[in-house]
Amino acid sequence: MKALARFSFASETPELISDIYQSLLPETNESISDRSAISLIMENDGLILEIQSSDIISLRSALNTWLRLIQTAYDAASAFH
Repeated sequence: MKALARFSFASETPELISDIYQSLLPETNESISDRSAISLIMENDGLILEIQSSDIISLRSALNTWLRLIQTAYDAASAFH
């Protein structure tokens, strides 16, 4: 079974999105699991996170990890904006 999740994050501050993207981009080069593929894309006013997994269990695990990473990056970057 293939599982896919796609999240869009927006901000009124483009610099905030850019800071979050730049801080998380190196994490996309490291594979957390062989069962999931991560895509992080910066668009004009937002950030797109896409996770493709071989099964629902690995999707849930990757989502937990990446949503927490994004929240942490947001909290850290917000202190400067």
